[in-house]
Amino acid sequence: MANLGPMSRYGWLAVVCATVIAAATSCAATPPGARLSPSSTTAQAETIPDETEGVLAPSKSPNPTPPVADGTATTLPPEQSDVWPLTGVQGQEIGRWPALLIKIDNHDRARPQFGINAADVVFEEIVEGGLTRLAAIFHSEETDIVGPVRSVRTSDFDLLRNLNRPLFANSGGNEAVLELLRDVDYVDVSSNADLDSYRRLSDRPAPHNLVTSTKTLRVVGDNRGGGANPPVLFIRRSDNEPMLASATTAKGVDLDYGATSVTYRWDPDAHGWMRRQNGSLHVDASGVPVAPEIVIVQTISYRRSAADGRSPEAVMIGEGPALVLYDGHVLEGYWERPDAGALTRYMDRDGQVIVFPPGSTWIALPRVGQVQVVE
Repeated sequence: MANLGPMSRYGWLAVVCATVIAAATSCAATPPGARLSPSSTTAQAETIPDETEGVLAPSKSPNPTPPVADGTATTLPPEQSDVWPLTGVQGQEIGRWPALLIKIDNHDRARPQFGINAADVVFEEIVEGGLTRLAAIFHSEETDIVGPVRSVRTSDFDLLRNLNRPLFANSGGNEAVLELLRDVDYVDVSSNADLDSYRRLSDRPAPHNLVTSTKTLRVVGDNRGGGANPPVLFIRRSDNEPMLASATTAKGVDLDYGATSVTYRWDPDAHGWMRRQNGSLHVDASGVPVAPEIVIVQTISYRRSAADGRSPEAVMIGEGPALVLYDGHVLEGYWERPDAGALTRYMDRDGQVIVFPPGSTWIALPRVGQVQVVE
């Protein structure tokens, strides 16, 4: 297993290479009438160690390329006014409404989920007992049903802070989490804010059965003051721009979160990375496989949540190892985010800024030692 650990950038890259497996703003506008997606393990309580020391600040590359864009930018550059900010996909009528972040259950009893293939960006974060949950960001597409929706964690705060006051949908949270959430600038469209926008499915057990609609939540968000258009999260490559020389071909990547194992494998026919979870193909409720065009493996540390010592909290500020996978290739490098309002930038091992093709993106947030590249 490639140990993407707390070493110098070149040190941990050597470890990765040595262990690679060779394998045979406004809501006033109408939200998009975009296409709809055709669309068990019990967590054990645990005390989470603080893993931040030594992981967040690997030594600098000799001559790193400076970030290309301002991490606090809130509007699309004029030359990208015809591009959806979260996917880089061109369109004729680009919506100027807020991003909608929805917490989605990823327990075995919650799958298949509804609407996840309509999300522009999906983060996978570790929760209690080695399970994971999804933080799905919707902007360019809508879905009539999405879920199952689950509760907020303190890990979500820094996902919200650089999205320009997004809408945030969840099923609530414990009192301490909700109190800390008051310090984050967002629009509350949770079940606590508008219970009528949610419903429970009778054919699934609670708490894995709470669903809603992105269209309904946008109406709620508009009535509660709206938000702002999201920033351009990833720097996009031009049509004829070659891939960085540091890219190498790869079949995929394996992730072991503890109680949840995930694999991504490149599928040239689907032009995406087919996702399998706990040995099964990950499909949505309509049977459509999850196969994002881009996968980012952003290795981070977790500390004890200030709201609940049993709950891990993702550390998203700082820097650390990263893998970027697209077009059947992998780029080994690092990520950096200097503060909560800044965007995360991704560089290859030579310090060159990684530019992305258009498409949907899934971002894995594993701990050190939970990542394995399959060449």
